[in-house]
Amino acid sequence: MSDNRIMRGRLSAILVIIAMAVYPLSCRALDERTEFREYTSQGNHFRCSVPRDWSEYHQSFGLSQEEKQVYGVTLFGPSDGGPVPPTISLHYYAPGNLLHRTMDKFIRGHSQPVLGPPSEGGSHGEIRPIAIAGRQAVTFERTNVRYTGGRTLNPDKMVLFERFVVVPDETDAGFYVLSLSVADTVRTKYVGVFKVITESFQPVR
Repeated sequence: MSDNRIMRGRLSAILVIIAMAVYPLSCRALDERTEFREYTSQGNHFRCSVPRDWSEYHQSFGLSQEEKQVYGVTLFGPSDGGPVPPTISLHYYAPGNLLHRTMDKFIRGHSQPVLGPPSEGGSHGEIRPIAIAGRQAVTFERTNVRYTGGRTLNPDKMVLFERFVVVPDETDAGFYVLSLSVADTVRTKYVGVFKVITESFQPVR
């Protein structure tokens, strides 16, 4: 009987090791199975590959893209049952836009914590240089806590992982922002998809 327990214990350990080895491979396989299509922004400001089965969100109220001078799209991925769907945003901020006047201000505002007490569970990574379509760009990451479930005394919360890539336009007056926002627990499922988008990204301005 003791020999059987030992054998079962060894078998369980072997299965755990196999699972640990296969899990990252399965995540990569998921990314590789994703089908992509070509996307061109309104006004032909940029082109890139985007996941075919992700839905496009276009704001139906407020100022138009031309009025804001911010052009692009927000994509929502298939829901995995969580309260917040995976999201990828791709936008060009033209010179004089109404949201973020300069690339430097955007980077400072999103790569550093806001003034006041630190966000519970939030963190900010360093700003790193990166080459995108032959241009010198920057990338950085952060995590922040999102409360879900409405207004309750003890709301549910989740940690979001966000990655940003910021690319200057050819005049250095406008800029592009590519961003990924997903639950931190499933980030490995989507970083590969985001990499395909960034590597295919072609700015026109």
